[in-house]
Amino acid sequence: MIKNTEIPPGWKLPVEITCRLGSSSGRQRIIAENDHILIVLHKVPKEHESHRESVFFWCDPEGSWNTSAQGNGLRALDEYLEDYSKMEEVLDESYEKAVVAGDFFKLLEKIAPVQRAVKNMCKTLQDARQIVGEDLIDYRDKAEELHRNIELLYIDSKNGLDYAIAKKAEEQSELQRQTLKAGHRLNTIMALFLPITAAASLLGMNITHGLEKAETWVFGAIVGVCSVLGLLMRSWVIKK
Repeated sequence: MIKNTEIPPGWKLPVEITCRLGSSSGRQRIIAENDHILIVLHKVPKEHESHRESVFFWCDPEGSWNTSAQGNGLRALDEYLEDYSKMEEVLDESYEKAVVAGDFFKLLEKIAPVQRAVKNMCKTLQDARQIVGEDLIDYRDKAEELHRNIELLYIDSKNGLDYAIAKKAEEQSELQRQTLKAGHRLNTIMALFLPITAAASLLGMNITHGLEKAETWVFGAIVGVCSVLGLLMRSWVIKK
């Protein structure tokens, strides 16, 4: 049988319990066998760490509680839940400082493992309360409050991420609209001056075309014709 190395060596658990524990303690749960009760919980998840460190609370047939955490008996649950409360405060501060989508995304990465741990811890304490009795009611209630607060923080952070993404998309859409508008204006100007620019380019070539000594009115006529053509091209460009 594989021995669990996380259980304190001085604990005398029945074989019915130890055989249900592998080399690692696994998920959070309660195990009750032969008047022995073992509660398996997880400490606050650390960032970028897949392994979950376990905390054990063991009640022997005489009703005496032992724990692998700091503290004595069930009172150690206060310190255990306080660690989650401190993590909640840290996450709240990060939420208040989040501005852009990247901030909210990093925050959600931190909240997700804590949210799962608190959810499973809350369920485990509820199951334990049904077996142990009134001694665990206050701890169960604190766990449920933590669960509710973490859930609300996750929802708020998700909404913040969605809003930041939508705001960025709206800004990009406005920039594209302004770019299209500027391009349309440029096309209108080019269409207006294209005929006269083409005429000036042709008449400015170093070849004899017979207009070098023409009367002044000829120049005016050319400008007038090109202007009319420019207006026609402008109308064609802006036509829907």
